[in-house]
Amino acid sequence: MIAKELDRAGIPTAHICTMLNVSKGMGGNRLIPSRSVLHPTGDPELSPDEEYSLRLEIVRNAIRALGADIQAPQVFE
Repeated sequence: MIAKELDRAGIPTAHICTMLNVSKGMGGNRLIPSRSVLHPTGDPELSPDEEYSLRLEIVRNAIRALGADIQAPQVFE
């Protein structure tokens, strides 16, 4: 997994993913829950304004995760 290798090299990464257990099992550290497998960072059923808010929330969560000092895999809800 690329995120794991980048973290190992000292570059913090946040993995936006749907299947958290799979990512955690592969060594992902900063895990950000996404919406669905087909639309990880969006939802075509939402209005444009609602989808914008959803995407903004996911990105803000990922940025917060990047700044966190972690010792083990962590899910950032």
